[in-house]
Amino acid sequence: MKCFGKSVAGMQRKNNEDSIYVGDEASQVKNIFIVADGMGGHNAGEVASGLAIEKFLNYIAPKFKDGIDGETVLDVLVEGVSYANREIYSEAVSDADRSGMGTTFTCACLNDGKLYAVHVGDSRIYVLDARGLKQLTNDHSFVMEMVRQGKMTLEEARVHPKRNIITRAVGTEERTDVDTVVAEIKENDIVLLCSDGLSSMVEDREIEKIILECADAQGAVEALINKANENGGKDNISAIIIRNEVNA
Repeated sequence: MKCFGKSVAGMQRKNNEDSIYVGDEASQVKNIFIVADGMGGHNAGEVASGLAIEKFLNYIAPKFKDGIDGETVLDVLVEGVSYANREIYSEAVSDADRSGMGTTFTCACLNDGKLYAVHVGDSRIYVLDARGLKQLTNDHSFVMEMVRQGKMTLEEARVHPKRNIITRAVGTEERTDVDTVVAEIKENDIVLLCSDGLSSMVEDREIEKIILECADAQGAVEALINKANENGGKDNISAIIIRNEVNA
């Protein structure tokens, strides 16, 4: 398995409120990959996204120390998000400058040929396999709720003035609902995690084309970020690529 991740401010934002975690062989917790896109005034979004990853990893690290099996991995990941949510919410209510801060939280764990994911917000997980690029997560956003109800098309959602409004986040309420995903991951499949700074700037078919044209994870991430910036770079941009290569 080869992986690479990068997060940048984009072309129009001064601060980068995204945070990422890439669980390579040198990391605290291996085979865990996270994108968190923070929100809130007074740089609180940056605090929320970083704190979410920190608290989540602190919770799951002891449980992953000696390996974890498929029967319990999702439970541990959900518990980790719930713990991070409580910690961020507690800090937000105790500090006026950080009131209302929150973050998306999208985490993938690759374990024994499967992808286990937990997800809150509108950051995304995609898998690119022999059949093409597929989004595994559902966006918790105003526009995608309208799309799912048949009240808006995907084309309309991409340019709607409320496209950045999310309906679920980590840290904004005392409790949050966490989506879970389990998917088979085959040899040579490619996994992408990204914030909406990428997915809102680069259409899925172009994301697929760019990944296929790149020979390695780092090249794909750099090319995706460059394309998002070329298209306007209106938001912070984060991307993680995991290539499920045998003997990598």
